[in-house]
Amino acid sequence: MKYWILGAGGQLGQAVCQYCAEEKIPFVGSTRAQADITDLEQLKRLGDQFSPTHLINCAAYPNVDGAEANIEKAYGVNAIGTENVGIVGRELGIKVVHVSTDYVFDGEKDSPYLETDRPNPIGVYGKSKLEGEQRLLEQLGTACIVRTSWIFGQRGRNFISSILARMQTEEHIQADTDQINRATFNSDLAHALIDLSCHSGIFHFANGKPSTRYEIVKDFYDLAMKRNLTVKCQKISPVSIPSPIRPKYSALDTKKVSLALGRKPRVWETVLGDYFDAHF
Repeated sequence: MKYWILGAGGQLGQAVCQYCAEEKIPFVGSTRAQADITDLEQLKRLGDQFSPTHLINCAAYPNVDGAEANIEKAYGVNAIGTENVGIVGRELGIKVVHVSTDYVFDGEKDSPYLETDRPNPIGVYGKSKLEGEQRLLEQLGTACIVRTSWIFGQRGRNFISSILARMQTEEHIQADTDQINRATFNSDLAHALIDLSCHSGIFHFANGKPSTRYEIVKDFYDLAMKRNLTVKCQKISPVSIPSPIRPKYSALDTKKVSLALGRKPRVWETVLGDYFDAHF
């Protein structure tokens, strides 16, 4: 068994590589500069060279706002690039696990989305990711697709990962209440991706509980106070920042993945505690 991690330079790709290294799982990681998923011939050559049994695709164009202005690039990576991964998997006999997003849904539901719910993305990013899912399954029906949301961890820059830094530098933090979602710890997702690599079909994975960004900031602040950490922040305020390209509610239901893995995703309080432990 040997894993090939595409998108190894990103926060999730790094977490998957780290997990493989810690567990002594044979792997090779390729950054975007080393393996461009929009270049099919390059992928085929590298696939022949590495001879992996499993491929985990963490490569993506993740810029939700940027996708609206860079439609061709978003589709080139998220749709055509994902199709290329499927072609390589089919032609070389490699099991493929692909990471997708909750943004394939429109947010009109008021309870967690099931894998069987009909996708209906509202922005270019979500549309390009959904097309990538469809193209992948057309090329490789045995592929495993793992949808996730609000990834954060020890590496990478994103809303959640920036909260501690903001609390140490800003007296007043505003956070929006317009989106409800579930946060996902990248190391937990990395573990799940490896464990799901023997499965096919679509799975949803996320930690935490359905929350707004404001609620997440409050949780960070409350734990910082509980641990007697010194922070500059004195006030946290809710603010409305509606977005026409982001679903209002896109929390994912994780019952199916819990059955497949034989465990539930870890709860938010445990994950948040681990995140703090790594920083203090």
